[in-house]
Amino acid sequence: MQTRRFSIQHIVVIVLLVIHILPVWLFKYTATQDGPAHVHNAHVLKVYHNHENYILREVYERNPTLFPNWTSHVVMAGLMFIFPPLICEKIFFSLCIGLLPLSLLYLLNSVQKSKPLFCLVGFIFSYNYLLHMGFYNFALSVSLFFFALGCWWRCEDKLSAKAFVTVYIWLTVVYLTHFQSYALLTVSLTVCGVFLYVYEALASPRARLTAQLKSILLFLGVMLPAYVILLSYYLVKREGGGFHRSFEGLMQYFLSIGSIVSFRDAHVLIGNLLLAVLTIAFLLTIFDRVRKVYAYRNSPRSENAGYNSAAAILARTDVFLLVAIILTYLYFTSPWSLRSGGMWISDRIHIYILLALLPFFTFNLHRFVDYAFSGVLILLSLWHFGYYLQTHYLMNRDAKEALSSAEMIEPHTVLASRPSSWGGTPDSAEWDFKYILPFEHIEGYLALENGVAYLQNYEPNTDHFPLRYKNKKMLADYVLVWRTEYDNVEDLTQDYEVIHSTSYNRLYRRKKVAPDAQLWEDITTLTFDMQPSDADAAQNHIVVYKNTGYTDGRYGWLSKSIYDEYKTGGGGFELKYWHTEETNATQNIRNPLTENDPNFLLYQDNLFGEEDGVFRIALPNGTYEVTCYFRAGVVAPVEINLIANGKKRFQKLRLTTANEFAEKRYTVTITDERLTQVIYTGKKRWAWSGFTVKKLSKGE
Repeated sequence: MQTRRFSIQHIVVIVLLVIHILPVWLFKYTATQDGPAHVHNAHVLKVYHNHENYILREVYERNPTLFPNWTSHVVMAGLMFIFPPLICEKIFFSLCIGLLPLSLLYLLNSVQKSKPLFCLVGFIFSYNYLLHMGFYNFALSVSLFFFALGCWWRCEDKLSAKAFVTVYIWLTVVYLTHFQSYALLTVSLTVCGVFLYVYEALASPRARLTAQLKSILLFLGVMLPAYVILLSYYLVKREGGGFHRSFEGLMQYFLSIGSIVSFRDAHVLIGNLLLAVLTIAFLLTIFDRVRKVYAYRNSPRSENAGYNSAAAILARTDVFLLVAIILTYLYFTSPWSLRSGGMWISDRIHIYILLALLPFFTFNLHRFVDYAFSGVLILLSLWHFGYYLQTHYLMNRDAKEALSSAEMIEPHTVLASRPSSWGGTPDSAEWDFKYILPFEHIEGYLALENGVAYLQNYEPNTDHFPLRYKNKKMLADYVLVWRTEYDNVEDLTQDYEVIHSTSYNRLYRRKKVAPDAQLWEDITTLTFDMQPSDADAAQNHIVVYKNTGYTDGRYGWLSKSIYDEYKTGGGGFELKYWHTEETNATQNIRNPLTENDPNFLLYQDNLFGEEDGVFRIALPNGTYEVTCYFRAGVVAPVEINLIANGKKRFQKLRLTTANEFAEKRYTVTITDERLTQVIYTGKKRWAWSGFTVKKLSKGE
């Protein structure tokens, strides 16, 4: 009979999992506030190593610090090597939804296999407010929290090597996912560990509390590294004070179970009913405990039981009631936000309170009581899910219209928006959006898969995401103007033109300036001489300095990394004839030039850099032969790689000594009046003396 009930329970869970994950895959876009930004930044991480993505590499830089906000970006970036970005987001979103009830089932089976029915509460919480805010790392960390707690609970010896490794593997995973869940997990493990040792002392007739002090101290010693990490991070983030919500607001959020209310207040009634159901479960648990205590005290064995009488009053699962009480205290006393960074702090604590209480529920009544609880929880979860199904359908329909210009944005360009984050809401819904703005960062979807950098990306402005801004002052190639800003575009009309319009926004594209006719008038060859500002230039050569920024229609650097000075450590002059230990000659290296050589001045000086340099020329369409000149000079040795219009022209050209130089040629056909060359190195630095562009034939 138990096997049959066990099978039915699992069938119910599987069916509910399929139902709840279904909307994620029915619709193209996921209705969240911050989600598009996370997907875009995960995509940037995935493609950042490709030097062809020169715009992304110029606007952003990676932030390799091991802060607690990595998991979603790493997981989605890894999945993007197999699937498109939107599919990767759906996979991660599905994990956030499906793992929560499964983690609760795992915890409940770890604690007491007789009452796994309360894992059904996880389906109601799976579609929660913080998930739809787009807090993907936190949403996943909630499930990891309960998996960690259940895994630790199964360790019979809490001081064994197995328990120690288990604890710190889970703590590490949760820390890298979200700090607040890490903090709550550390507190919960501490409370559980100390409580269980105290319980053993009270429940066993041979044990005493003083005898368990050694075990408690050892357990706290094992947890000490976790406390150090928790305290150090907390002391940094608590600086500057914060904002506290009113007690009335906190109480209203608590009683309505605001954690499950995302887009509309219709979910409040479901939260009220769920709270009533869990209150009944709590009262039945207390009733069952009182009945056991009364039966124990009237039994003959109670007279000589001594400390063992505590076993009838207390149970190991009471620790979850204690954890829930502590979490409730933290909920009402913690700030909602900190000036140093963290926000939604009390809201994040709230989602744990009722879920942590579930293992406490224990009552042995007729099986029809269990059926009744299961039926009500299933009904509430489907009711709750139904609202979200409708919401996701409407949000997807509106998002498709708002993002219909995605294919019009050319690769390797810069996108901006007005306003930087639109506070508007979709038109299809007939309710007020009190809690979530699903279009707040939706522009992130426009910057997927084509190397587009989005200048209003909020994550690189902070220090707790994998990207930071490197050069945010680039001129936007496209500007998405939301309808609330239609009257504030006077500055755009001269240089930009509207190429797409919807009921939500207009997409402006910067007008492309034709190549400067004076540069190419009656000539077929141009030579660009790259050099410091105080050096001699070859006659009839165009001088390019490190601060020669690109002017549309002419030429110049798109990147700012070329502006950086090379630090020699002693003024620089002592490195003029610097030779290195590497003496193997590189291919295509000629003997040193003499002053009679026509390219002597061209080779005499150069520009160099450690990061990618991007140089663009506006020139008429046609086929050209480009000859590049390189000499290492004072920065030897160098390694040079060059990409032109997205194609690798030559790789790993090495110049090992100061007097070595090389010429490399390639042919390119220009179809969009632009030649973009990316020079980079896999070693310490690159050097570039100049290049010649020779027209071979005209384009159409």
